[in-house]
Amino acid sequence: MSTASHFSHSYNEARRRFLDAARRAGAVLSAHEHPLKGPDGETLATDIARIGPADARNILGIGSGTHGVEGYCGSGVQTALLSESFARNLPPDTALVLIHAINPYGFAFDRRVNEDNVDLNRNFLDHTKPHPENPGYEALFDAINPRDISPEALAESREKLKAYAEKHGHGAMQHALSAGQYTHPDGVQFGGLKPVWSNRTLRAILRAEMAAAARVVFVDIHSGLGARGAGEMICTDAEASGSFKRMRAWWGEIVRSTVDGDSISSNVPGSIPVCFAEELKGREVTAGGLEFGTVPIREVTVALQADNWLHQNGGHKNPKAREVAKLIRDAFYVDADDWKETVTAQTRDVCAAALRGLQS
Repeated sequence: MSTASHFSHSYNEARRRFLDAARRAGAVLSAHEHPLKGPDGETLATDIARIGPADARNILGIGSGTHGVEGYCGSGVQTALLSESFARNLPPDTALVLIHAINPYGFAFDRRVNEDNVDLNRNFLDHTKPHPENPGYEALFDAINPRDISPEALAESREKLKAYAEKHGHGAMQHALSAGQYTHPDGVQFGGLKPVWSNRTLRAILRAEMAAAARVVFVDIHSGLGARGAGEMICTDAEASGSFKRMRAWWGEIVRSTVDGDSISSNVPGSIPVCFAEELKGREVTAGGLEFGTVPIREVTVALQADNWLHQNGGHKNPKAREVAKLIRDAFYVDADDWKETVTAQTRDVCAAALRGLQS
């Protein structure tokens, strides 16, 4: 089968392909069913496929769908890896743990966020403490969350964002847009005010699947930032940290730190590596996001704005729902064979290098 044939056109299809490939690979399967149903009444779940010893000292984890709609990319890659020799040739004392559709609701409904309008990758923080502030977001609220998605409103939004960038710098504008916010539950990039279902579920999975290991590597597959098909391994630790040094030794120049400012991603609070550090204390944890570029950032921004507007105006019942769903899906998933092949090949190389690193 071609690599592209492992990618899907819906969450339901992606889940079926993933589970079928996992069974063929001899994986042990488990699932956490979501309390809500999908757009066609289908079951939503975060599925886990494990290959290798239950008491493995070393674990390589691969995640998909943290940002729901990005699951089209991550699920296809996971299914491709399960369907080839990669998943059947693990080193001794090593297990492969694939976590499929960490945010199944967002995946099924073609949203980046979850059922609570929460960006999951901003939710892994201590909600009993004051939440991080984002003054740039507050200043640009009307531009980031336009009144409608007419060409005029979007043009006005672009002008305001451009003016802010000219005054404060592109980095400040990107931080305002993408670093998350905790004051507007109905706005873009809301990080939530408590741990959401996917947060709690992922923590339970880590305790069940990875607590016995001494060394854990987690590659969380993302899409939407960067040049088309180009991969960057995003590290949320400083360059002086042990995790960054391991990542750079294994994966080379594709590793970039959000802390030291040379990543395509802003330094955001509450991302998935925080969860791994908290739940797997005492282990050597190397966790990062493998981000693949899709379309120009301007198109990604418009898609996020349109998605949030739709959420405020009837959601999937709005007559424009199908149009907006396609807009956001196209922003985070390139339905072209060459793109699917290159993101799969890069993930395969990253994971193979991680397995070699775990043996050193």
